[in-house]
This record gives sequence, structure tokens and C-alpha cells, in this order.
Amino acid sequence: MNHLRLLCLATLTASGLTGALVACSSDDSIITINDDGGTADAAQPDADVPDTTPPVDSGPDVADAGLKVETYATQLAETMCNALTRCCFGNANVPDGGVVDGGDDVGTGAFDRAECASLYARLGFENANVGLGTTTQNVVVNQAKGADCIAKIDTLMCNLDGPSLKTIRAACFEALEGQLQNGAACKTSLECASGLFCLPGDGGVVDADGGSNGTCVPLRTAGQPCSIQNTGSDESDSTASEIACSWRGGGDTNLRCASYDATTGLYKADRAEWTCEPTVANGEICNTTVSCANGICDPGEDFDKFTCEPVLAYFNKYSCAAHVDP
Repeated sequence: MNHLRLLCLATLTASGLTGALVACSSDDSIITINDDGGTADAAQPDADVPDTTPPVDSGPDVADAGLKVETYATQLAETMCNALTRCCFGNANVPDGGVVDGGDDVGTGAFDRAECASLYARLGFENANVGLGTTTQNVVVNQAKGADCIAKIDTLMCNLDGPSLKTIRAACFEALEGQLQNGAACKTSLECASGLFCLPGDGGVVDADGGSNGTCVPLRTAGQPCSIQNTGSDESDSTASEIACSWRGGGDTNLRCASYDATTGLYKADRAEWTCEPTVANGEICNTTVSCANGICDPGEDFDKFTCEPVLAYFNKYSCAAHVDP
């Protein structure tokens, strides 16, 4: 029985717990975090974390923030790891090997910052960086959006609501601009301009870095088929197929790849029934956070829930533990 996965549970991939990114999006997934300095049952946002993120200064420093496509992923990853240690352990800027205490769910150990940085350099926020591991060609950094993305992650609420997540996600996806136009040969959708995706060639074969011998084509619209990859894994293929319905699977069109039955939560056996459909309300079944109109996809403690919720801790015990060496 193939149940849904959470697009945003990325750190779970690193820990070998699942193939999916929580509060979060692609074949890699992200995570929920507690914000009480390590205790497992924290339910309230950290009082020190602002409820809103300040706007980025639109002055000359943003006009050229000095962000380069070759190093942007590393800069973003450091900020993501700082947010993770702040929310998981109550302390940002924990160095590599620094001792952390994650409470009963995580325990005490040494923080593996190098591993954390490697993961988030590849994924970014909500998989916004996916494709940079394949190529930095045909991609430029939008200086204002890149600076805005990093600033928003730096002040990310540990208990994050759906609208705030969408605001951060938009900035981070728009930070990287593909230069290839309709009909151009591509390796990854990151190379394709907004409104396009890289349709895999070679029978839908995608390599380990998410690249393919494909072509930039227009995004599919509501009701159109979205199954563009067939590896035999419903979980992997459903996540990869999100790029057909929104730019790089970033949710900008408010469409999801409806690969699952809305009543049972099981993947549809007939791939022809996977179509682009509107996102769903809180309380409805979701595949990933891209499925949710104004919420975050909650997989549940045992990955048996998968419903859109208005607020979730962005990093969970799994993502916190993934980078702690006993």
C-alpha cells in the first residue's frame, strides 16, 4: 500500500528514514522542528522569533548584493543550518562538532554542520535549489530576491504558518532565474525560465542529481496530465511530477499534481489519472506542502496523517536528529 509522502521532509532523506522535504517540496523532503531549546513537546512559537519577517532594504546594497550562482547555495545553506540549530536546540550558529541537546527525541551529541550544509546547499528552502547540483549554467541569481530569501530564512519562525511559508518560498524560488526559453534543451527545470519546466526525455529517466536530457516546455494547466516520470516509485515520481504543474514545483500556480485519491490518500494506480488540480484547504489530504492552499502538509508522528494544517513546527525531531552524531 503506497501512502503519501511529504515533499518538504528533506532531512529525512539524509537520515535514511524516507525518500521525501515537512513544512515543506521534490524528491527530497523537509522537516518539522521544535522550538523549546530541545524539548520534544514544544507547541508555542519562540518568543524571541518575530511573527513576521522584515522587508529587505531596497537600497543600493540590494541592487547588487554580491550573490553569485556558484556560491549562493553555500550561503543559503549556512543560513538554513543556523535556523535549524536555533529551532532545534535554542542556539543559532552552532559550529561543526558543537555539543547540542535535543531532549528525549534527539539526545545529546555533536552537531554535524558539514552534513547539514551539504544537504541544504543541494535543496535550499523547500527544494528551491534543486538543480544547482547538476549545473550552474543558464541560471542567474536575482540579487533582490536572493537577499530577501536569505533574510527571511534568518528570521524564520520555528512554528511556521502556511501564508508565511508561501512568502518565503516565493522569494527563494524567484531568487534563481533560469535563462532557457520554450523549446530549448535542458538538464533541469532550474535552467528553464518562469512558466516552463524541463520535460524529461529518454522515457522520463532522471539522474541522481535531478538532471535529464529534456526540453523546456510550458507548465501544464488545470486538468492536464502531470505524470512525467515513471521509475516505479509512486512517492518519488509524484514529487518529481510537481514541476509539471508549478514552476520547479514551487507552488506559484496554486496547482498540485493530484497523484493520490483525495478520500483514501493512496496513490492512483493509473498514471493517466495524475492531473494538475487546484490546491486544497486545511484539513484536506495532502501529498506535499505544495498540495496546501494556505497550510503546511503534516505527515503525523508516524507518517500516517498527511493533512494540510495552518501551523506546524518547521523542523521536526527527525530533521533535528539527522545532523547530530551521538
